[in-house]
Amino acid sequence: MAAALGQLLEGVSGGARNQARADFLLRAARQGASQLDALGVDGPVPYGESSGRYPDGLHWSLSVAPGPSVAGATGQPIATSFHARLQIKKPSGFGESYIISSFKIRPVEQ
Repeated sequence: MAAALGQLLEGVSGGARNQARADFLLRAARQGASQLDALGVDGPVPYGESSGRYPDGLHWSLSVAPGPSVAGATGQPIATSFHARLQIKKPSGFGESYIISSFKIRPVEQ
């Protein structure tokens, strides 16, 4: 009976851990995708490293590097690109993180 009770408690705690992990991944995916979607939309692309915290406590660090430019028939650039890497971590640590990487192309403003 003690062994059965031990297995039952182990199963419940494992389920709680899985639920917490799923919640973290869902929040990280939503907030991270939204942050990456907004890069370069309302202003210049923020090249370099930056970090911060979402309202729900998740920590993020963003790395943005320029990519190749695309030249038109006249040799003038018509589009630029950049690579963004966003890492989101739980405030409690324990090595849990979610990483999103994106390569974006945007037209050169004339």
